[in-house]
Amino acid sequence: MNFEDYGLEGEVLAKAKTDYEASIQGLKNKNAELIEREKTQKLSNEELTLKLQTQEEDAKVALAEKDGTVEQYKAAVAERDEKINSIQFEFKEAENKRVLESSVNEFSAVLADDPAGRMYMQKLFQDSVDVVDGAVKPKDPTRSLEDLTQSIVSDKANAKYIKANVGSGGNSQGSTSGGSATPVNKPFNQMTMSEKLAHMETKQ
Repeated sequence: MNFEDYGLEGEVLAKAKTDYEASIQGLKNKNAELIEREKTQKLSNEELTLKLQTQEEDAKVALAEKDGTVEQYKAAVAERDEKINSIQFEFKEAENKRVLESSVNEFSAVLADDPAGRMYMQKLFQDSVDVVDGAVKPKDPTRSLEDLTQSIVSDKANAKYIKANVGSGGNSQGSTSGGSATPVNKPFNQMTMSEKLAHMETKQ
């Protein structure tokens, strides 16, 4: 938001920017809290589904073991294992999708408000990473996620898709001016993606 367009100046302008950034951060924190709560509930539902399905399949195996033939017992065991593995695979795929979407959304924080450009950049980022052991990692094993993101954002060919002062090496969010600063003593692993990028730009 460009507060200057509203004729604000001096301390009033600085306070408006500070209040606006605080409101945005509050919404982000609330959103993160809701996402975490939803994730916890989802995991709980998955565990219950898996438990009930396992009990059902175990009952079929027990019945086949008691009253069926060897072939029927083997078939029941194979069917049980296949169903359980299928459920676990579906849960894993859903979680990987959630993790990837979360990382893409975090990356999108530095993108300009251009729908077509955002889609292009999101795909560029997504095509450059994989989800490994529940974490998003670059397909290039020699790079970190921060390095990959910085290279995409700082690429001059992508400049028009990036918000102003992100990736330009100028007065970015790593500074302490304009009411939208990132505390210089904030731990790197607690920074948002845009804050990390701004921080890394100041180190160049």
